[in-house]
Amino acid sequence: MAGDGELKAAARFRLGRCIDRGGMGTVYEAEQLGAHGFTKKVAIKLLQPSTTGHADATRAFIGEARLVARLVHPNIAQVYNLGRTRDHIFIVMELVHGMNLQDLLAIVARRGMRLPRDLAVYIINRVLRGLAYAHHLKDESGQPLGLVHRDVHLRNILVSYEGDVKLTDFGIACARGFLPADSPDVIVGSPDFMSPEQISGETIDHRSDIFSTGVALSTLLLNVNPFAGANVEEMRQHITKNPLPNFRQMNPEIDEELDRILRTALARQSVQRYASAYEMFSDVEKYLYARQHGPTADRLRRFMIEITATPSKTRSIARVRTRVIPKPTTKSAHTPGLHTKKRK
Repeated sequence: MAGDGELKAAARFRLGRCIDRGGMGTVYEAEQLGAHGFTKKVAIKLLQPSTTGHADATRAFIGEARLVARLVHPNIAQVYNLGRTRDHIFIVMELVHGMNLQDLLAIVARRGMRLPRDLAVYIINRVLRGLAYAHHLKDESGQPLGLVHRDVHLRNILVSYEGDVKLTDFGIACARGFLPADSPDVIVGSPDFMSPEQISGETIDHRSDIFSTGVALSTLLLNVNPFAGANVEEMRQHITKNPLPNFRQMNPEIDEELDRILRTALARQSVQRYASAYEMFSDVEKYLYARQHGPTADRLRRFMIEITATPSKTRSIARVRTRVIPKPTTKSAHTPGLHTKKRK
């Protein structure tokens, strides 16, 4: 057939166990079935039938698939296809054999351990690689998409049993031309990982993801999220007003340079943070390999095998239960002169 011809074929999938249920979709392990006995393990995210008829939910689901299909990077979980049946819209995704960081940290804590410092920093190094790529993505005309993940949470970072690290779930990301705008009266995301500007309902840019990545790194190093609270208002207080904790006192393995990296990522004013994920990635890379040797994917693979003993179950892209919270009634302090593009 000609090179510009269209090849039509019906895709078939056999659904396996449910991996996770979220507000909009349910994720299953699945097998993609092909000709001559071909099978491939994938993950399928089904839009809930109850929301399929809701225009905003459907547009957001389709927008997520279209957006992530553009993100081809080893540290971002891949989207392969968007399909629909008579009753469902679904996304076909990469199946990652491993677990998310929240589950991994829980296992480590139950054993009375801490995640080794070098592996905690290595994992965040991989996340930053994926974020740097996503933040700089452009459309076909060369215009920046202005992509912001908005939910860089431990549940959205997957670690495979082979030592791979994947950032996932761009379902509430903002990027020009892909996802519908939020209601102006609510904030979507995980409050304990939000940047000061995000939890205050201000306009955000890529530096908000840098703050969230700093929260992820501090949580891995401390076994506790220093910004967590009993409710949203308490978390907002920790994030926007309270001084940062003494990281080195909480974990003596945090040396002066790592403390500086944390404090730069977690600066309350976005102009005082790393200017880009590439900049933070560079600092973390130097920290890891200044002595010309450091952690590797194989070191992480061996740790995963050791900590999980027998990885009999497969976990994959888990739908994060993001929260919708009202914007604060009073405008909180924000960086003067910070202007970013609003979602279209």
